[in-house]
Amino acid sequence: MALSVAVYGYSKLPNAYWLLALQSLLVVSWALWFRSKIIVVMNTVLFIGILLLYIAFYPSVDKVNIAFVITAFISARIINWKKERLTLQTEMIRNAYLITLFFTMLFALYHLVPQQYVTLSWTGAAVFYFIFSLALKLIKYRWMAIATVLVTGFTSFLLT
Repeated sequence: MALSVAVYGYSKLPNAYWLLALQSLLVVSWALWFRSKIIVVMNTVLFIGILLLYIAFYPSVDKVNIAFVITAFISARIINWKKERLTLQTEMIRNAYLITLFFTMLFALYHLVPQQYVTLSWTGAAVFYFIFSLALKLIKYRWMAIATVLVTGFTSFLLT
């Protein structure tokens, strides 16, 4: 909490959100180091809460969007890589980060690229997920790729 207050004091909102997102990644790493399940769970809840506050009340800032994408991606990978350190019985926390990654990736790319390239960038994200699922042999990334293609197709038909 002290680190969050310092981040907020250093750079006011909405600029503090990208530091708070990256701080969440640091906290997940510390929690895994100390084998603290409660810190991982609370950090996940706080991360999603901060993300929802940012999306609901502040204009989109590219570096903040990218920070949330990177944090969700790396946190999901770290939790999967070191899940035996926490002896977590469910995949709920990792799934929360993957769902967050799915939506923040779409949101970030929607605001980052010019409007005419949004569907192309979302298709690129789907290809990234698919390649990642093949490389790691994880079905969850394949489902994310399929969902991204479905959202891309639905959006392109809806907007044209």
